[in-house]
Amino acid sequence: MIDMTYDPEADAAYIYLSRGCKIASTGEVSPFICDFDSEDRVIGIEILDASKVLSPGDWQKARRPGAASTKAAR
Repeated sequence: MIDMTYDPEADAAYIYLSRGCKIASTGEVSPFICDFDSEDRVIGIEILDASKVLSPGDWQKARRPGAASTKAAR
């Protein structure tokens, strides 16, 4: 499984595409919020209303935000 988090209270999933990069800007294309680095590369994607937008799957078992990561995105 890719590195991601899921917050059931907020019903939001976050997919990490790159680690160690600073977020330079954020753009929203509902229900997605994309974080970009200083070179406009997507480094993370937040999915709002995840339980309504995504098919059931392993994303529901993803670690909670703030929990230690077992994998790092490359």
